[in-house]
Amino acid sequence: MKKQARLAAFLAAVAVAPAVLLASPAAAAQAPATTDSAPDHGTEAKTKADEATKKQEGRSAEDDRVAILRMLADKNAGAIFVRDANKALDGTDEELREFLKTGQYIARDMDNSIAITRIHGAKDAGPRVKEAAHKALKGSPQDRVDFLKRLPLIRFGDNVLRTVQISSIGGPAVREAAYEALRTYTPEAIQHFLDVGQYEARAKDEAAAKKAEEEKAAKDKAAKDKAAREKAAKDKAAKDAADKAAKDGGKNVTPAVAAKPAGSHGTTGSGTSTGTAVTSTGGDTTSSNGSGLAATGVSPVTPWAAGGAAVAVAAGAALAVAGRRRAAAERG
Repeated sequence: MKKQARLAAFLAAVAVAPAVLLASPAAAAQAPATTDSAPDHGTEAKTKADEATKKQEGRSAEDDRVAILRMLADKNAGAIFVRDANKALDGTDEELREFLKTGQYIARDMDNSIAITRIHGAKDAGPRVKEAAHKALKGSPQDRVDFLKRLPLIRFGDNVLRTVQISSIGGPAVREAAYEALRTYTPEAIQHFLDVGQYEARAKDEAAAKKAEEEKAAKDKAAKDKAAREKAAKDKAAKDAADKAAKDGGKNVTPAVAAKPAGSHGTTGSGTSTGTAVTSTGGDTTSSNGSGLAATGVSPVTPWAAGGAAVAVAAGAALAVAGRRRAAAERG
């Protein structure tokens, strides 16, 4: 947090510094000349030219022609200056002298105005450059010369502000690259960051973000796979337990009617129409005729059981009578 606070304070300071420099006449006077146009030398150049003219009042037209040719050799000469200078070279001696006295300055100012207009309309022009260019276009020729001289410093202020803005919305690598450029605090370092450094740093941030997303996706997938495996294991365990319970239940089925052991008297009355055994609380109850009824009442099969018992008793009695007769016949 302390480091971020210091960085914020530093960025605020460097953002304000160009405005202070721009407000200083000394700093403006020390600004290097721009290469975006061909600014004339303003009042100073005109004064020197006038002094040279006074010293050479008696110079020939050939001397004027040589002077104009030297001006044309300047690589910063503007298009209008070159056009008017060539026209003067093709003209009379008076036209040569007129161009040297006044024409060159008018041509230079027109070139300066065109250059400033292009600077003002450029896509990369910052707010301070646009404002200063607008004032220069509405001002005097000397104002336009001063603007072109101060342009590098004005542009540096805009670049610093732009670097701070990029840093405020960039990722870790972008912030680090911006901080390094601002710490160096030279036009070259700031311009390099804007032209190259910010894009290289942004590529690093995007690669880091992509890697983090891939790692997160892999982690989420592993968690989902683990949860799916655990659920499948639980489902299988539950199914196995259910299958085992079903098998054990089929082997240990309690009979619906339990038969009374042989040798006991009477018939034990038990069972219901659904096959579920009925247990009496007081044990088996034996009737006087030898047939037992369940304590819970008479089952629907009881009449049939009683009838069968009666037939069996009658059959037994008949067999007993027949046996006695056969035995008596054998004795007699």
